Amino acid sequence: MQDCAAVFNRLPRRCTPPAQLPHIPLSHLTGDSAYPNLSWLLTPVRNPRTRAEDLYNEAHGRTRRVIERTFGLLKARFRCLHMTGGSFYYSPKKVCQIIVACCMLHNLALRQQVPFLQEDGPEGGLVAAVEPVGS
Repeated sequence: MQDCAAVFNRLPRRCTPPAQLPHIPLSHLTGDSAYPNLSWLLTPVRNPRTRAEDLYNEAHGRTRRVIERTFGLLKARFRCLHMTGGSFYYSPKKVCQIIVACCMLHNLALRQQVPFLQEDGPEGGLVAAVEPVGS
């Protein structure tokens, strides 16, 4: 996942699971097949052999598409989250707070029906309202 590559590249080789980091609640991360499958990092099964593994890969793909769509919406509304808007030079904890604030502001804007421009779209222009992030 391109959005997480910078985070993973900065972690030590034997990184601490997020559950042991004080600023990240107990949860799992999803990653693509470029990352190892760890107890806290869910990646697709390479060469699935069973129906259960196929179903897992399908569910994983659906989840990742929702995540990718969410990242796209947030980056379209908040240019500071987009690579062309620059980089964050803050601690991971501060970056997490900024992202959470962007999600909250995005949801508030949706409730108030505030449109936003999506410059990456085929025709540019306004994007229709969508479901709030994290709902």
